Order: sequence, then C-alpha cells, then structure tokens
Amino acid sequence: MLKNYIKTAVRNLLKRKGYSLINIVGLAIGMASCLLILMFVNDELSYDTFNEKADRIHRVAGSFFWGGRSFDIAVAPAPAAQVLIDEFPEVENAVRFRQRGRYVFRYGDNTYREMRVSYVDSSFFEIFSIPLLKGNPATALLDPNTLILSRNTAHKYFGDENPVGKTLRLNDQTDYMVTGVFEEIPGNSHFHFDVFISMESLRESKSKTWMSQNFQTYILLHEGADPAAVEAKFPAMLIKYMGPQIEAFLGKSMEKLVEENELSGEFYLQPLRDIHLHSDLIAEMEATSDIKYVYIFTVIALFILIIASINYLNLSTARSAGRAREVGIRKVLGSFRSQLMRQFLMESMMLCLVSLVIALGLVRLALPFFNGLSGKVLSLSALGNSTMLGVLVLVAIFVGILAGSYSAFLLSAFQPVNVLKGQLKSEAKTGWLRSGLVIFQFAASIILIIGTFVVYNQLHYIQNKKLGYNKEQVIIMNNTYLLGDQSETFKNQMLAFPQIVKASVSDYLPVPSNNNNSAVLPDGDRDSKLATSMQNWIVDYDYITTLGMKIVDGRDFSREFSTDTKATIINQAAAKQFDWAQPVGRRIGRIVSNQGDMELYEVIGVVEDFHFETLKETIGPLVMFLGNSNGNISFRVETEDISGTIGLLQKEWKKFLPHQPFEYSFLDDRFAGMYQTEQRIGRIFGVFAGFAIFIGCLGLFALAAFTAEQRTKEIGIRKVLGATAPNIIRLLTKEFVILIAVANVIAWPVAFLVMKGWLKDFSYRIPLNVWVFIGAGLLTLFIALLTVSFQAIKAALADPANSLRYE
Repeated sequence: MLKNYIKTAVRNLLKRKGYSLINIVGLAIGMASCLLILMFVNDELSYDTFNEKADRIHRVAGSFFWGGRSFDIAVAPAPAAQVLIDEFPEVENAVRFRQRGRYVFRYGDNTYREMRVSYVDSSFFEIFSIPLLKGNPATALLDPNTLILSRNTAHKYFGDENPVGKTLRLNDQTDYMVTGVFEEIPGNSHFHFDVFISMESLRESKSKTWMSQNFQTYILLHEGADPAAVEAKFPAMLIKYMGPQIEAFLGKSMEKLVEENELSGEFYLQPLRDIHLHSDLIAEMEATSDIKYVYIFTVIALFILIIASINYLNLSTARSAGRAREVGIRKVLGSFRSQLMRQFLMESMMLCLVSLVIALGLVRLALPFFNGLSGKVLSLSALGNSTMLGVLVLVAIFVGILAGSYSAFLLSAFQPVNVLKGQLKSEAKTGWLRSGLVIFQFAASIILIIGTFVVYNQLHYIQNKKLGYNKEQVIIMNNTYLLGDQSETFKNQMLAFPQIVKASVSDYLPVPSNNNNSAVLPDGDRDSKLATSMQNWIVDYDYITTLGMKIVDGRDFSREFSTDTKATIINQAAAKQFDWAQPVGRRIGRIVSNQGDMELYEVIGVVEDFHFETLKETIGPLVMFLGNSNGNISFRVETEDISGTIGLLQKEWKKFLPHQPFEYSFLDDRFAGMYQTEQRIGRIFGVFAGFAIFIGCLGLFALAAFTAEQRTKEIGIRKVLGATAPNIIRLLTKEFVILIAVANVIAWPVAFLVMKGWLKDFSYRIPLNVWVFIGAGLLTLFIALLTVSFQAIKAALADPANSLRYE
C-alpha cells in the first residue's frame, strides 16, 4: 500500500509540474530561511554552555544610585573576590578579570598590538573550561610578569617553536615570560582574549578599596549552593567593608546616606549563561546581544515557514475541484477516507522532503553570505548534532502536516455522488480560507517591511544626528603612548603639513575609548546631595577645537593662562546636575585618591553637550581637565587625498618608532561601529522581508493563474459583450487589492507595537511616522499587482473564441 501511495504521489506531482515547482521553490526557500535563522538562534542560546561548570558560575554585578544618577555595572571592587571565598561557605572559588592600558608586544622582529588582553587570576582554569595546550594550569598564572597566549597568537610570534619559557616585551618596557598556550576561546563565549597576564603583575589587584569597581568578578558555587542565599548576605558585606570607606570619603555614614536617599546600592549575581542575552551593563567585556532578538528572529522564521506552507495549502484548496473526480472514483471503487487522507499527506510529505533537500543545498550556498550578514561564524556542522537533526525532522514533519492536512481533510470529505454529478459546495468555504491565508501572508510580510524601514530610518537618524562634535575628516592614530614624551613633538611636526589643520593628544574620545568615572563634588562640598560620579576626561589645549565642539559659556583652555592646570571645563549636563545657572567661576572638588583626598578646580567654560555614549543613553555629566593622556592623537585633515595623508603619517611615525606598528582609524568609522548590532538587525530584517514577499508572490502568481483559468469562459463572454482589456484586468486584480488592503489594516498596529518597543531602547529616536506604514503598504501593493497583472493581462488579451470553447 505504501508503495502505491508513493507511486501515486509522484505521478500527481509530475502531472502538475508548474504548481509542483512553485510549491517546491517556495517551501525550499522558506525552509532554508528558517534553518538559517534557527542556526543563528541556536548559536545565541548556546553562549557559555561549553563550560562544564556553567550552571554553578555567576558574575558579581552591581546597581548603585548616587547624586540622582544610577549606575548598573558588571564590575566589583578588587578585594571582593577574596572576601567571597573566605567568608561565604557557598563559594568554592573566584576569578577576576581586569582590562587596562594598551598592549604592544615584541619578540625579536615581530611586533604586534594586541587588542584582546586581560589580567586574570590563577584560578581561571579551575572555573572556566578552556584547555591549556602547553604549560601547567595550576601554576601558569601564579607568578608576576608571566602570561599565557592563545594558540593562534603563540603561532604568530613563535611559529612552530615551543613558546613556553620564552619572553615577550610589553610596550618596550617590561619583559613577560610565556608560561602556557591555551586553546582558542569558542565563538559562543561572552568574552574572548588572546593574551592572559597574571593578576600578580597588576599592583591595582592588591588594592583594599571598595570605592573603586574595576574587576569583572566570577564566583564558582559549591554543588547545591543557592545563589539567592549568597545574594542575601551582600548587604551585610557592603556595610562591613564599603561602609567605613564611604564615611571617610563623604563624611557621612552609609546608613545615613541611605536614610536620606542620597545613596543606595547592591551587588547581585548573574548566572553565566544569562550574560550574553540578558545583560547590558557598564564595563561588559564585550558587546552583548538581547533576548528580544532571539524572540523576533524565531517569529520571523515561523512567519516565513508558515507563508511557504500557506502557498501549498492555498494551491491545494484552489485545485480541489480538479481532483474531486479522482476522489469520487476512488471512493466508488472502495477507498476509505483514511486511505485518501494518507494519500494526500504522502504527497505533501514527499513534496516537503524534496524541498528540504533543496533547502539544505541553499543553506550551504547562502551560509557565507549569512555569516557576513549576521556577524557569526556558523557552519553546516551545526546541522549535524542531534538537536539540529531533530529540528530538521520536526520542521519537515511540521510543514508536511501543516501544508497537507487541510487539503487531506477537505478532499477526502467529498461525497462521491455529488462529485460525480459535478455538485461541489465547498468552493465558497475554501475561497474564504484562501483569502484569509493570503491576508496572513502579506500581513506578515508588511510587518517585516515596516520593521526594516524603521531600523533603517533609526540608523540614518543616528548617522546624521547633531552629535555635539564633528566626526568627519578625523584620523585617530593609535598606540601613541609609545612616543612617551615625544607625543607633543610628533603632533607639532605633523601640524607643519598643510593637509593637517588641527591635532590633539588625548586618550579620551566620544567613541569607545578610555573612560574614567570618578566622584565630583560641586563647590568641593562633601555634604552636597548633588555630588555624583561622572566622566573625568584628561585632554590638551587643542582638544575641543580639533573635535569641533562648541563652548557655550566661558572659554576654552588656553596656553596664555598658567592657572588653567587647575581649571576645568564642564558640559551642560554637569551644570544641570549641579543646578548651576551661572557655572563659570564656580569650583568643583575632584576626588584624587581612594582615601578621599580632594583637589579644587575652577570652572572656566561650559562645552555644549555632546554624545560620548551610544544614542541609547542620555548625555551624562562630564568634566575635562588638562593633563597627559597620550594614548591617541586625533588629526583633523582637509584634503581629498586621505590615503596620501595616511602614508605621510606612517612615514613620520617610522622616523620616531621604526620598530613599532603604525595603526590608525577614522572617528566616523569608530562611531558607526557602536551600532553594528543594529546595522546587522536591519540587514537581516531586509533580507528576510524580501524572502517573505517573494514566497508570498509565488503563491499569488499561481493563485492568479488559477483564478484566470477558472474564469476563462466568463472572461470570454464579457469580452464578447464589450468588456475592454482594462475592464478585465480590473476585474481580476480587484480581489487581490482588497486582500492587500485588509492585510495592511491588520499589520500596521502589530508593527507599530513591535517597533515602538524596539525604539524604546534609544533615548534619542525617530518618531513612528505614518508614511513608513503607508510606504510599506504601497510597496506591498505594487509588488502584488505586478505579480497578478501578468496573469490578468494574459487573460484579458486572450481570444474570446478560444475562451468560449474552453472545457
């Protein structure tokens, strides 16, 4: 019987080659899109699961409120890890990470700048499941001035030599012995480093202060330990260790500050596996993702798969009358309804199987493009594990049942007497079903198109918003701290060239760079309720003019005033924080030590607020001081020969430091890099919105052809009675126009709610303009009409004599 089902199914598929091809193409593209998205989602959900002890690893995070500002941080004080080990019986072990400074390593003639470097405690390998390929994990990071390298980094410096025991020189100052080589950290980790330096090498790691939080701290709980029980003890830990330091710092007890609502704070635990998708804190080791994107892409995958299934379902019900005689004869000859249902489901499953095979081929072809689109490094091997194989089988079964079940129930229910008499009453019922499914298809497509438009418009707004500084035509030279005392000399030498009009030496930039949150007190008043922690930037005399910032009150730093070394420039947000209507001439207290020592600075100017974080954040208070911070030199250029200017910078750099790498970046590129996630989301939205529209149009094309075929005789009669070609085209397209209009009515409010929620993440955002929705609706209508019109025009231009002889 099974063999007969298969033979009949193959015969029916080959008999209707056009409709079979449309179904297979639509399902294959739908399945391929769904598989790509599921691979993406599976990768997102797999972060940090490779760690064998992942369920027991937690990160210590903090949430603090001071001076009217909130700080949610992914770091803890230096001594917290040891306190947790010594005083919390639930804690088995702890490890700290600390990233600071710049890292240029040299071995012989090989010199490289390493971007992914962290100091780490020797307990690292006892907590995280990263294999150490060479060296002893128990001792590799015990001693000061030792480090371990990733496998690829070790090969970069040493080739095939054994690196253990060899020495790398850091920043041409300090020698570090290589004590191990570790395997590359998996892509699905929330942190990635190429070099780990022993924490014993960092003097700051031995600090006893609780007032400075700079260490990402992870704890390993004992088996069966309750994280909530650990968190419940954190308040007492804060009072015991942080309380006395806060009192010395601000002159008030911690309890008093909390009572007066001037200060509040807590530490809490984040499960390791939640960090990538559920955390977006200050001082994350890498940019994280968001669980909402997992939900969004899962829904998109289902939408596309359902749209493809709807094509099959629509075409099956549309052609049900054509197969009614076959059903009638089979029933007369003794076939049971269950047998007919199995027959139709077999056809559906076979079609899905063929589509799945083609879909796997499409996935293989599309994977490099999709990796570039999503920023992932996915491979077909991801489809080889048992979970994904199970998903593939479930997808095929789901689509087969979804696409074939209704037609199986519908066709097998036909009464043979009525069928053989040509009396079918189901057309109106199936017509309503087809209309509803077409509406769903295009409503889903419209939602995706609106999402694409909104993401694109928000990114365009970000790129063109007035930022408070000019990001164009600025070249940033990196690693300039290697120049030491010659930084200013190099800067002035470059200013002698006409294409370089301004230059500034500072490690602080309004894009991801150095940052320094420190306490600032208005008028040096420790009792002020307006005191808070804010950005403290070290700049030079030319910083504000080089970056195109604007002084709105007072003046800029000037070499003509020797007192400017004890002066400060604040932004408008800082003036607002301190409630100063006339800030110039006021003083601020700057905390300069962990013991609470304070220096006073006079405010000489107010700079217009500028964005130094992403547009997801409101502009916070910031103060600038003169000083030496020579990690970068910014050059504003006025030339069309950018490559020539870069060559000039490199030539002069080599005169100063012939053995050090020359590295540069553009300020506008670094700004754009802050929104890579949103850019990827926009591209993915656009691509899969296109797929959804294409699949929907495939079905629409086939439905239009079927409609024209069913109304062949009617069209012939109308033409004989005087109907023109435009009348016929209007007749055949009117129904589809109505369906698209209804789809828009359904899609608009859904898209509005979804995109309004997405835009909430941005403090500065576009309004949801009605023209976005109208534009998406018109685009969908245009594409649908283009699809339907081909069949409509073909039917309208047909010879009515042939139409009247039809059937």
